[in-house]
Amino acid sequence: MLTTSPPTLDRAALAPPSRRILPATSLADILLERAETEEGTAFRFLCKDAMDWTYQDLAAAAGGFAVRLDDRCAVGGRVVLAVEPGPAFVAALFGIMLAGATAIPVPAPSGARARARLATIVADCAPDAIIVEPRQADRVRELTDSGTDVIAAELRYHTHFATGRPAEPAIVQYTSGSTGDPRGVVLSQDNLLSNCRALHDAMGWEGDRVGCTWLPPYHDMGLLGAIILAVYGGWPLVVMSPAQFVQRPVDWLRVIGDHGATITVAPNFALDLCVESVPAEEVETLDLSSLRQVYCGAEPVRAATLRAFERHFAPAGFRGGVLSPCYGLAEATLFVAGKPVGTAVQVASVDGVEVASCGRVALAHKVTVVDPRTRRAMPDGVVGEIWVSGPSVAPGYWGHDTGDATFGARLDSPDADGRAYLRTGDLGFLRGGELFVSGRIKDVIVVAGRNLHAHDVERAVHEACPEIRRCAAFAAPTGDGAERLVVAAEIRRKQAPPPEDLARLRRAVTAAVIAQHGLAPDQVVIVPIGAIQTTTSGKNRRALVRQDFAAGTLSAFPTSPRRTP
Repeated sequence: MLTTSPPTLDRAALAPPSRRILPATSLADILLERAETEEGTAFRFLCKDAMDWTYQDLAAAAGGFAVRLDDRCAVGGRVVLAVEPGPAFVAALFGIMLAGATAIPVPAPSGARARARLATIVADCAPDAIIVEPRQADRVRELTDSGTDVIAAELRYHTHFATGRPAEPAIVQYTSGSTGDPRGVVLSQDNLLSNCRALHDAMGWEGDRVGCTWLPPYHDMGLLGAIILAVYGGWPLVVMSPAQFVQRPVDWLRVIGDHGATITVAPNFALDLCVESVPAEEVETLDLSSLRQVYCGAEPVRAATLRAFERHFAPAGFRGGVLSPCYGLAEATLFVAGKPVGTAVQVASVDGVEVASCGRVALAHKVTVVDPRTRRAMPDGVVGEIWVSGPSVAPGYWGHDTGDATFGARLDSPDADGRAYLRTGDLGFLRGGELFVSGRIKDVIVVAGRNLHAHDVERAVHEACPEIRRCAAFAAPTGDGAERLVVAAEIRRKQAPPPEDLARLRRAVTAAVIAQHGLAPDQVVIVPIGAIQTTTSGKNRRALVRQDFAAGTLSAFPTSPRRTP
């Protein structure tokens, strides 16, 4: 029987469940067993629909979606989940799993860009149903054909239901990366459970663990590293909206203190944003003493960011050693390596830039650093492409035959181990059993015989020019087939500043790059806010910026002269 009576938010302390790691073949099984045997809070939602959910509440809300899907989607069907962060998203995610269907989480189509992305994904995966916010249902129907059901994400509760067989694949995780059209990473039930086991092995056991997340739940860090991991591990998760963090980063830190969170996760840029936006007088009003682990993953993790965050928030009780750099990617479900609990962050210098270690490789996995041209393993300390092997590696992309090029690569050497590897496209090296990530192959810019990493150039600009909100460094071809360095710098305004301010900004960008890298950008382009697109995890989509620049369609303020003195 379906009901529409939700539980109310319990402002009392989070009651810990038993936190047993349950043997199971699917996450749906784990949810149902916790609902039958465990008390305590599973989720505390601080979004617009504020409420506390036990596992019983979550299972009932998920059951409401499962019942609706039973009539519209066959077992093994595909369901796009395009719902805003909050209770309905979490309930629908597990409802799809209970119905024995494949979940395809994507951003809610709240704007023209998001609707275009949704239309591309729907065309790629041909879903049986799409779950959306009620107010968006009619517009989404216009994007689909008549054979696709559009279901409004209204919370209803159903306590009597049976699960179908676990769907394969369990999830198709779309990732845009730095390229144009998104591709769906196919994740099996074994992929999900393997990655959860690896994460729990790396995190260690804590009987009173409480999580906190603001990350978008359709992205691998927010989906796998927060929502799914919390249900797997049996610890309560406090959920706030990504929009709230973007508008007021300090709210994330305040929520941590208010609810006694012990673990959270954030990309590198989020730590920088907190340091930049929270003044010292406000830091003194915060309480971060409950935190024991803050996982930080990005492209790559910057040692300077970690030190700045620790120093800035020390007056709020933030302790050294809490920050845990990690490395992962959607093609390996999420987690590949992380700093061992209780150890210090190791730091190395790559081309004069400090890089923080991402720790040890995940349980049951192997990382080999490879020369991408010869396919031979590199010795410790030498930079090469990061190849990953293990049970969390996905079988491939939905509907795209990449052959052995990406997911089945093999070493070409007499002592090759015979494993199939995932080629990540990331650059790094191993040292002392720990993995250091230094950049991406596609973001290496070769200028005048020198190799520059795009993120290093961007870092230099950010550190020297606080007026710049975001920047993208990329290579553009010259007439003779060589490459020239171009920097697009985004400022926090839509209208063009006076010409003298534009000239000053170009000079500042040029000086910053010269100071750090010994050469000047061939061109500096100043662009308005929003001109540099990002992925769902906040990474620059440099390929799109480069493409727009080459086509002459990059929104920019008056033309920048070359070689600004």
